Amino acid sequence: MSDERKRGYLRIEEGDLAHKTELWGMPDYSSETRSQAKETALNYDPSWMPALPESEPEPPQELTEEEIEQIKQQAYEEGLLQGQEAGFTQGYEKGKEQGNAEGHKEGFETGKAEGVEAGQELIQAQISTFVDLANQFAQPLELLNVQVEKQIVDMVLTLVKEVVHVEVKINPKVVLDTVKQSVESLPVSGHSITVKLHPDDVEIVRSAYGEGELEFRNWLLVSEPALNPGDLQIEAGESSVNYRLEDRIRSVLDNFCGANHHQGGD
Repeated sequence: MSDERKRGYLRIEEGDLAHKTELWGMPDYSSETRSQAKETALNYDPSWMPALPESEPEPPQELTEEEIEQIKQQAYEEGLLQGQEAGFTQGYEKGKEQGNAEGHKEGFETGKAEGVEAGQELIQAQISTFVDLANQFAQPLELLNVQVEKQIVDMVLTLVKEVVHVEVKINPKVVLDTVKQSVESLPVSGHSITVKLHPDDVEIVRSAYGEGELEFRNWLLVSEPALNPGDLQIEAGESSVNYRLEDRIRSVLDNFCGANHHQGGD
């Protein structure tokens, strides 16, 4: 063996170039498969497939003017319907929102007005209640004031009477001045005068004027035990004067209380 073969190189000899290279392909086993296929009991070959003719694609049909108009009309109606639905939804939501806002505002204003009105009515009712209570308290106070005032007047009257009676007893001038003022207040011209006095006062007047002066004045002194010291009753014809000491004192006190009430009201 040559050195080239020892080295493991394969060299093509010139004689080998004389043969043409053949292409190698996959072996065909279809005939063997057909030969190996077995028919079934129904004489049916499972490997057999019918040869179907290939269907040619149908050319697209051209639309007529009427069909095109129908498609346009349908698309228009669908678009119009979708637009109406979208517009209705949007308008409904917007109207709902606006209505809620306006309703809330109107309800708030109405509720506020009603609340204020109800509050004013409640306040007026409370004020009326307090006024009634105040009047109820004020009426007993006014009644109490009147009662206290009357008691004070009666007490003062009693004290004054005691003081005046003492004054009458120790100061005869009080009785004499009373007789003089009473006689001067009557139209006694040409009439006799009857003077009724307490028995003690009769002695005071008789001692002061004397029998001669009393006769000259045409005075008739009458002792009246029913009268209090300081009381005086004078009759001259159809005229008469009743000067009771208690009445004179009460008149003075009433005038005094009336003047004080008038000043307190101012």
